[in-house]
Amino acid sequence: MDDFESLRKQLQEAQARALKEQHQREEEQRLRKAAEDHALKEQRQREEEQRLRKAAEDHALEEQRQRKEEQRQRKEEQRQHKEEQRQRKEEQRQRKEEQRLRKAAEDRALKEQHQREEEQRLRKAAEDRASAMDPLPLRQYLEICHSLRIALTVVTDPASVTQGAATNPTGRFYPRRIIPWTAFAREQEKVWDQLASSPSFSSRAAFPSQHQMDGMRSRLRPVSSEAGLRYIERDVVELAIENLVDATCNDAILKGHLGLTGTVRFESHTNLGATSDSLSTSMEQGSGPTSKQTNRRQAQKVQGKGNRADQFCIYQASNNRYKPVVAIEYKPPHKLTREEITTGLVSEIQPDRDVINQEGDGFEFAARRLTTAVITQLFSYMIGKKIQYGYVCTGEAYIFLHISDDPSCVYYSICIPSLDVQDEDETRLHRTAVAQIFAFVLHAIQSPPLSQAWHEATAKLEKWAVEFDHVLRDIPETDRKPRRVTPFKVPRWKGFVPSPIRTRAQCLPPQDKTPYPRGGGKDDDANGSCQPASNPAASRGRSLTTSANIGSSKKQEHSGNSGSQEGINNRPKILDRPYCTHECLRGLAVGGEMDESCPNFTKHGDEHITIDAFLIWSQHQLATDRGCDADCAPLYLSGARGSLFKFCLSSHGYTLVAKGVEYMDAEPLRYEKKVYDHVRDLQGRVVPVCLGIVDLIKPYYYDCGVYKHFLFLSYGGESVSRGLGEVNAGAVDEILMALGRLHQYGVLHRDVAPRNVLYDKLTGRCMIVDLMVSEIRTRKPLGSVYPSGQNQKKKTALRLRKEDKDVFAAEMQMLRWNLY
Repeated sequence: MDDFESLRKQLQEAQARALKEQHQREEEQRLRKAAEDHALKEQRQREEEQRLRKAAEDHALEEQRQRKEEQRQRKEEQRQHKEEQRQRKEEQRQRKEEQRLRKAAEDRALKEQHQREEEQRLRKAAEDRASAMDPLPLRQYLEICHSLRIALTVVTDPASVTQGAATNPTGRFYPRRIIPWTAFAREQEKVWDQLASSPSFSSRAAFPSQHQMDGMRSRLRPVSSEAGLRYIERDVVELAIENLVDATCNDAILKGHLGLTGTVRFESHTNLGATSDSLSTSMEQGSGPTSKQTNRRQAQKVQGKGNRADQFCIYQASNNRYKPVVAIEYKPPHKLTREEITTGLVSEIQPDRDVINQEGDGFEFAARRLTTAVITQLFSYMIGKKIQYGYVCTGEAYIFLHISDDPSCVYYSICIPSLDVQDEDETRLHRTAVAQIFAFVLHAIQSPPLSQAWHEATAKLEKWAVEFDHVLRDIPETDRKPRRVTPFKVPRWKGFVPSPIRTRAQCLPPQDKTPYPRGGGKDDDANGSCQPASNPAASRGRSLTTSANIGSSKKQEHSGNSGSQEGINNRPKILDRPYCTHECLRGLAVGGEMDESCPNFTKHGDEHITIDAFLIWSQHQLATDRGCDADCAPLYLSGARGSLFKFCLSSHGYTLVAKGVEYMDAEPLRYEKKVYDHVRDLQGRVVPVCLGIVDLIKPYYYDCGVYKHFLFLSYGGESVSRGLGEVNAGAVDEILMALGRLHQYGVLHRDVAPRNVLYDKLTGRCMIVDLMVSEIRTRKPLGSVYPSGQNQKKKTALRLRKEDKDVFAAEMQMLRWNLY
């Protein structure tokens, strides 16, 4: 028992010792951890001291730099002060000399005094002129533009105005509904919200000087005719819009924010690209225009076009691509008065119900008939040119128009600058004529392209035999005198992002932006089936760029669900899709292997479809897939023969270029395919891959053209000058080698120029395009050699070979010169 107790005590002592040792180890660990933390803290303190020391050194260096700068400024001020003292001493010396001279001869002194006064006057005038030559900032520029606009005077004396020759009424497409554009002001505000993203746009002095504006003011004449109104609008408004868009495009922030790739110009016609190299600058240009060809295109009448509008705003995108975005109709104010506009457009008009074949008298009916006639006239022009935006200008008022997704409905908004612009309104400058049209043009540029379904819907529009001057002539003069004036209700502009041209303190908080309802007004759907939106273009979505470069297309933001086929609304937009490779499309054309490097490889299936299936399915798709999100979109590149489209076979993802032509150019297009077939072995290396031609079941509509035939080609790239920037010797050798390969196949290009040479940055290849005017020179066999004619046949063969050699060599040398 004692042994057990002893053993138990020993065990307890051992446990106590172990516990004590454990406590000692834990204490040692704690002390070690504390030491490490202390060391880490000291290290942090050292680093902080180093940082503070570095900051102090930097501060000292900055102070030293500032002291040097202050010293330099003081020296400069001293130098300027000495210079001023020197100048004052010199002036004093001159005055003493003048006094001496006056004492010598009073008459001479008087003469010199007169001379000095004249010099001072001239100096002051020179200073004023110099100041007036400085460019103006945005706000001051808009103020002066508005003052010029308000200074416009109207001639009302019948003996002093032109009435014009009333032509016979012409059948014009007319809208089923003419609807107030209730959200117009909000859409204008959105544009100014975007412009506010770049502070430098408003602060930079980039606009014509006061001197230039004064010169413009001196040329203003009273408006007594449509021609006079056009000249004044050109000087006062349209040139200002061009300047504003130029400045916007030169601002990197706004250019990217608005998706601009070019500027605008105002022209009386839209065929600016007929003689341009627009097709060849990025893919393939139609052959150079000839007088016969141009006349044939001009002679073709586009359905619904009638006569053309007085003026067009043309969007000139990159690579000299032209797109009319706004149509303009001028009517002098003695033909369409301000009162007639505000009275005639006081509410929605349904021409069939309210005007056409209706009888009435009095000012209200006359005003409604006149405004309906002028809107119909411009509407018909817009339908013919496939333009959704336009405005009527009278010199006193503007009627802004927008044709909605349903082309039978047109929305209008009235702008009367003399009434819209109120001195106490902080957004007054937004309401000036120039600012309104500027925002309107930018809004039109940003609008997405029209769907083929929209084009087809225009064919259902009915016609009205109407001519504005004819309507005006038939209205008794007594009916044009209002018994009472309909008050013009100035549209209310809500508060928005601080604008670059707000005229009040910009620290005021913006008002809440309550979204507009999707309906254009509670009465808009009372009659008819138009489904107006707060922005009539919103249901189709908005694209921040309407002229994307081939191969570098920009994303389009479509918010609508107007796809022509169910289940594909979420597919990628056509301009976002990458192009298939040459190897991929060559495999498709000849039934070869798949190209795994093609960016669309996973969409092509396990093996290529047949080329016949591709052409048949493409033909069917082009006839059915015609909504705004269709897998075929214009690339805004047009030549004298044809325009380029980007096409994707939706079922298999084949993405390529389609060259479309109208019916009269079918044979030249087939000849071009024949040339591509002749050099089939060179396709994908020297020239693009050609997959064939389809005759469209339904025509494609674009820029007044009705395209009936598509030639499918692989994407070749941009023009070599644009793609490479600078064509070096290595590139020249590669290009000449490519032309030499064509010559080996007996193909004489006949339009050899850098614009017809493409460079693809992805593949690094140079390709030659535009084979529509090329010539295939194949030599015939010499045949049997008869002794009697042996020498003559040899001479003929040698002469033919020499001629071929000379013409091919001349073409090679011409391309070499053009490249350098």
